[in-house]
Amino acid sequence: MRAFAYLVGTAIAMASAVSATGILIPLYIWPADDSTWRPVYNAISSYPDILFQVIVNPDSGPGGTTYPDENLITGVAKLNSYDNVQVIGYVATDYAERDFSEVDSQISTYSGWSAYTTKNITVSGIFFDEAPSTNDDTKISYMQGISATAKSSNLNTVIFNPGTKLEPGSATEYFKAADLIVEFEKSYSAWLSAIPANEFSANGTYYKDAVILYGAPLKANYDDVIHEAQTMGLGAAYLTESDDYMSVDTVPKVAASFVAQ
Repeated sequence: MRAFAYLVGTAIAMASAVSATGILIPLYIWPADDSTWRPVYNAISSYPDILFQVIVNPDSGPGGTTYPDENLITGVAKLNSYDNVQVIGYVATDYAERDFSEVDSQISTYSGWSAYTTKNITVSGIFFDEAPSTNDDTKISYMQGISATAKSSNLNTVIFNPGTKLEPGSATEYFKAADLIVEFEKSYSAWLSAIPANEFSANGTYYKDAVILYGAPLKANYDDVIHEAQTMGLGAAYLTESDDYMSVDTVPKVAASFVAQ
């Protein structure tokens, strides 16, 4: 029930999502034309009860212009046309070593996309990549600060991506600052050899946890991974066959696995 409450809270301005576990997609492919992201659009429209949190990354961040390229504008506007989508902007933190002013500038740029009047390219939150997992007060404070900056800029969904389990003693503070944390970003084969319950901080925060698996062949058993994520009550899950997130061919299969349980 806590997982369901979390997703309803994050999607309060959207149509209600009935799936407790959502799909978190690193959509790093440049939309050369409408066909590039079509597998994503098709999955979103086919599964309206699943929340899709779609991360866009124009240029290791929002890029150096006030608004993105026209192709990206068209793609983001199409994503925003669906009630079950949150568009999330990519920002790297260099494990909380990046100059705060640079992070703040990129947050501000994403926030400013909402002022674009021709199409709706509003961003709903920020995906902070290369997030720290260490029990270091300075790094925890850094992440708390950039989270507060994002939320004060109407980018209300904050996601941290350390990609690994948080160190003991740090989880409480990180989870207070983030709405979702990717504690497992590894290969599909690594997931198969892992004991999932050992890979996340605590079952009390599963609803704010995410798993992203790469190197997952299309012939792999996606149903089992999604079933495990749903059983645990994880906040989000995703699998891709590529190692660099430059393919979205698996998105329809991931989405179908949500209803194959």
